[in-house]
Amino acid sequence: MEDATARDPGLAAGRARPPDRGGDPARPSVCLFTGSRAPSGVGEHMLALAAGLRDRCRVALACPPGPATGPLLERAAALGVEAAAPELGEGRGAAARLAAWLRGRAVDVFHVHAGIGWEDLAAAAAGRAGGARVVLRTEHLPYLLTAPWQRAAHARMLRHLDRLVCVSEASRASHLAAGVPPALLAVVRNGIEPRPPRRGRAATRAALGLRAGDRVVLTVARLTGQKDPRTLLRAAPAVLAREPRARFLWAGVGPLGPVLRAAVRRRGLGRQVRLLGHRDDVPDLLAAADLFALPSRFEGLPLALLEAMAAGLPAVATRVSGVAEVVEPGRTGLLVEPGAPAALAGALARLLGRPDEAARLGAAARARAGREFGAGRMVGETWDLYRELLARAAPGPGAP
Repeated sequence: MEDATARDPGLAAGRARPPDRGGDPARPSVCLFTGSRAPSGVGEHMLALAAGLRDRCRVALACPPGPATGPLLERAAALGVEAAAPELGEGRGAAARLAAWLRGRAVDVFHVHAGIGWEDLAAAAAGRAGGARVVLRTEHLPYLLTAPWQRAAHARMLRHLDRLVCVSEASRASHLAAGVPPALLAVVRNGIEPRPPRRGRAATRAALGLRAGDRVVLTVARLTGQKDPRTLLRAAPAVLAREPRARFLWAGVGPLGPVLRAAVRRRGLGRQVRLLGHRDDVPDLLAAADLFALPSRFEGLPLALLEAMAAGLPAVATRVSGVAEVVEPGRTGLLVEPGAPAALAGALARLLGRPDEAARLGAAARARAGREFGAGRMVGETWDLYRELLARAAPGPGAP
């Protein structure tokens, strides 16, 4: 959704008086919204919030209609929350249509989720024009905007927010460095509800054609430049030279898929490196793996990493943003610099060759994930933020 506030005085004025609301004032109406047509991790985050908030609020999860968002909406409906796919279209009228849609629903809290800083910049103003009492935006990545027009549009968007929520302390620091006012920023670190595997380790490994002695390095991520699968592919031969039984599995889809498949064939690594595409059995894959690798160039606080830790896998990841807040080097995993295939290969080979150390790191990772990165903590902090902001927006009897 493009930034429309500079052209639409009604949106720019924002802060319209909210319509009268019926229902229980102690159960505010919350709309979790993303304009992304491929929400992936953002969608998982929104589902976790919806599941945890549904007993405290009247929750709607809203996103554009389409093939990639259909499963997200189906899962939201299965949770018992409203799943909405408003037809907003594209271009200048999209923000006004979103405002009109919200106005008809008497939303108390409008919570925008942006996968990256330039997404949905007009949504906050639309929330104000649509009568929301509280407007928040969660940024799922650090501040990465460099184009002057994007930075200016982001700054205009901030005027319509009650809070900009960051998913890690490092992400907050990046927004502070970009000039976002400190009082506008809040940190709610990501959390997950671990999903148990549907079948055992041996059955999954057999289904994947793995041998009993194979040592599996798993990555779950989109095939994009951000996740940097090329560096992992460059590291693979050095790992295999030290541990010939190593097998690399990458679950996920993305624009780099064809390029990477061609590179795997060209290097003769078809048996050792497998791109699995989209998978619905990630808990099974985690149970079948020995290590988790995440060679990202930048991150917010990746859910896949939290899921791997909760499954008891030691992680070898890059020292970027929120990752460094999760992986404690030498205690729950190992960290290397991004874009460094030799360092990545060395860390992977070390843990593949030292199963006792890997088991110790994995056990500590599982304990830390359960202690600090559960969905319940994330939901509770989000609910507290809603209550604080609603009390400021509408103090008095009945405020939650």
